[in-house]
Amino acid sequence: MISNEALHLGPLMLPWGLIILIMAVFITVMVGQKVGQSAQWSKEILQRFQDSIWSCVWVGLVAARVVFIALNFDAYWASPIDMLKIQDKGFHLLGGLVFAGVCFWWKNPGIAARAKASLLLMFVFLIGAGFSTQYLLQTETHYPVLSFPALTQAVQVESQHIAMQQFQGKPTVVNLWASWCPPCHGEMPVLQRAHDQYPNIHFVMLNQGEDSDTVRGYLAKNQLSFQHVLLDLHGEMPQAMNSFGLPTTLFFNAQGQLIERHQGELSQAMLQQYLKKITP
Repeated sequence: MISNEALHLGPLMLPWGLIILIMAVFITVMVGQKVGQSAQWSKEILQRFQDSIWSCVWVGLVAARVVFIALNFDAYWASPIDMLKIQDKGFHLLGGLVFAGVCFWWKNPGIAARAKASLLLMFVFLIGAGFSTQYLLQTETHYPVLSFPALTQAVQVESQHIAMQQFQGKPTVVNLWASWCPPCHGEMPVLQRAHDQYPNIHFVMLNQGEDSDTVRGYLAKNQLSFQHVLLDLHGEMPQAMNSFGLPTTLFFNAQGQLIERHQGELSQAMLQQYLKKITP
C-alpha cells in the first residue's frame, strides 16, 4: 500500500525519505565503482571507497539529528528523553549532508579531488531530486467533506456532528489516535501542552474506531482536557486523507489547506516546527 508518508509492506512501513536516501546511496556506489574501474583504482582504494560510503551515511544521520537537536535545544531540554526518540523524524537534512560530505572527503585520500567532488554533487542532486519529486507529486489537499460526532461530558454522545470545514478560519491540528496505541499515548502530553499554550490554534483529537465510554474513560484517567474530541467510528478520515497508521497528525492552515502531515509519535520540537508552518 502506498500513502503520502510511506510505502507500506504489511506491518513494515518505509518512509519515502528513507527510500530516497537508500536509492541515492545505491546509485552513488554503483557510479563510483564504474568511475573506479575507468580510473583504474587499486583494490585498496576501491574497498576504502565502498566502506566509506556506509560509515559516512551513519555520520550524516547522527549529525543531522544532533544539528536538529541543537537548533531546537530549548524544546528538547524540557524533555531530554525526546532526544533519543528518532521516530519523531527530527533531522536536519543540510547539516547531515555537510558532515557526511566532509567524512567522505576525509576517508578517501586516494581518490582524485575532481572525482570526489563529482560523486558528492551527484549524491546531493539525487537527494534533492527525490524530495522535489515527492513534493511535486503531492496534490493540494483541503478539509474533507466529513463530519463526526463530538464527545461531551454527558453520559451519551450528542447527536450533533461537527463538520471538518467548521475549523476553517484558524490553523488546525488534527490528531488521529486510539487509546490502545502506545505512541499515541506517548505524544498526548505534548499535544495537551500545545493545546493549552496556543489558543489561536484548533487542536482536534479525532479518535479512531472506539466508543464514547472508552474515549471518555481514557481522557479522564490521563487528565486530558482537549476542547475538540471527535469520534471517527469507521475510519473515514484516514481513507479520505490517504494516511494509514497511528498516530497520524495533520496540520492545516487557516484556509483549510493541508500543509504538513506526520506519522508516528510527535516530540515537542517537531510539533513546534509544524506549528510555525501553519501560523502566519
